[in-house]
Amino acid sequence: MIQGLKITLCLPCRNEGAHLKEVVEQLPDYIDEIIVISNKSTDNTMAIARKIGGRVKAIKDDRTLNGIGYGYAHMSGIAAAAGDIIVGADGDATYPINNIDKVVRYLLKNQLEFISCSRYPLQANTRISLKLRVGVSLLNWEVMLLYGFKINDILSGMWVFRSEIRDKLELTMGDWNLSPQIKINARRNPLIKFKEYPITQHDRMGETKQNYFKTGYAHASWIFKNRFSPK
Repeated sequence: MIQGLKITLCLPCRNEGAHLKEVVEQLPDYIDEIIVISNKSTDNTMAIARKIGGRVKAIKDDRTLNGIGYGYAHMSGIAAAAGDIIVGADGDATYPINNIDKVVRYLLKNQLEFISCSRYPLQANTRISLKLRVGVSLLNWEVMLLYGFKINDILSGMWVFRSEIRDKLELTMGDWNLSPQIKINARRNPLIKFKEYPITQHDRMGETKQNYFKTGYAHASWIFKNRFSPK
């Protein structure tokens, strides 16, 4: 717990069994609940999560949208979370989940409801390829032009929010587009106090599940269509 509040961490996973135990063992004791959501895993991800036990809760959601189930996994984790504060990250150790306390304390100190953890501007010791930096920058500009507000990292996969706003986020995207959707919906809602918080990015464990060009194009298309779709 942090300041008497229960913390839930949601980790969507697809074939992360080889390093899942190592990732969980690095997590601080103040994280009260760790929800591992397996999506279309063909390895031992679920078995490893169940074997770890304790504060780890293993659930399965094999729904996909165009072969991707990242968003569905997150939505299932968020729905199952028992914590007062819900944290979303990845099961590949990309994000600094061992420093969640700093983000949570910032959220509480500033009386925020939602924090998007931003990798940009790049922090020390963060290595991100030029093509990914350019891609995210273009999507950030698209969001600013279409929605009228600035987000420094529209594709960050780490966020922290109060559980009472989960329904206000109105999440629907089952694929990678949940990442821009959760930020855009939080930022657009006048009842949600939103800010970004700078983080570093670590080298991932395991193989990436993304085709970056294909994913980037899908993000750009969704951001545009979502802006003009009726509520």
